[in-house]
Amino acid sequence: MVRRTTVLGLDERIERILAYSFGWISGLLLLLIETRSTESSRNVRWNAAQSVLTFGTLSLLMLGVGILKGMLGWVPILSLLTNFGLGLLLNILWWTTLLLWIWLMIMAWMYPRYRLPYVSKWLRFVI
Repeated sequence: MVRRTTVLGLDERIERILAYSFGWISGLLLLLIETRSTESSRNVRWNAAQSVLTFGTLSLLMLGVGILKGMLGWVPILSLLTNFGLGLLLNILWWTTLLLWIWLMIMAWMYPRYRLPYVSKWLRFVI
């Protein structure tokens, strides 16, 4: 098995996993660092861009729902319904993020260009 290295000198598999390790932040860093046009760098850039788009979107959704929950929590009658409903939505988003994070790191180890169904359509314009 040929070991393919990237700009950082790490194995390509390790760097693909690092793209997901700290969510969108590590994806953004690797997207900026990997500039070569080799096959291994393209695979790392694909996973990094997928990490930025996926976890960035989920982070913004959780931030928006949290702010909305905090604002509507002050309304006396609505606070019971909104705290329950938006709290449940926040928990669902959090668990989705956690499971997707684990899944994407496993898939990054096994497949160089694993594509999420809806995210990959948007990434074609970025990469």
